[in-house]
Amino acid sequence: MDGQDSRDHTNAHIRIVHRLAVKKNLYYKIGELGNVDFAERWNDLEKIIDPHKDHVVLDIGCAEGLISIELAKIFKKVFAFDIEPYRIHKAKENAVGVDNIEFSIGSYMSYQYRDYDQVFCLGVYHKIKSNQRQKALADMFKKCRSTLYLRVPVFGKDVPKTVGVSDVEVLKIAGNNDFVLAHRTEQRPQHGTIFKFVRR
Repeated sequence: MDGQDSRDHTNAHIRIVHRLAVKKNLYYKIGELGNVDFAERWNDLEKIIDPHKDHVVLDIGCAEGLISIELAKIFKKVFAFDIEPYRIHKAKENAVGVDNIEFSIGSYMSYQYRDYDQVFCLGVYHKIKSNQRQKALADMFKKCRSTLYLRVPVFGKDVPKTVGVSDVEVLKIAGNNDFVLAHRTEQRPQHGTIFKFVRR
């Protein structure tokens, strides 16, 4: 190990790899593991959701499915996808016993979209390549019948352009697809801003 005596490092190496693997499978924070506090993320979102028991919704970039599971309590059917297979594997484990979620592996480009009553794109848009994301968001709006929720870091004094996106860009794409802004949360570190758009 980098020139150090490796005689006693075998078990330590296994423990390090195990810790990394566990953390890698936890986008949302559970206990001491993970990167993002799930409860805070969900509380921000739950306050502005329009609940409809007959609605079919889409969760784009669902990670370990924790938000999808909460959405399944509110809506008739949840479709959810993520580009990372290990996240979908974890999502299916988390959702055992929940029969109104359909998880699949895919990216915003490869996923076979249908029409949805509401679309949730939480923490994905700003990660799409800049020359592709505007079309990607326009396509999401086109497949949404009523309400689209978008969480992004908006660039400004605390968020550089290399990390965040322009709110003008997001609002313009929404307007071009017959959606208007219904709600916008205050931006918070590690959480970004949630935009709620409704169809005109």
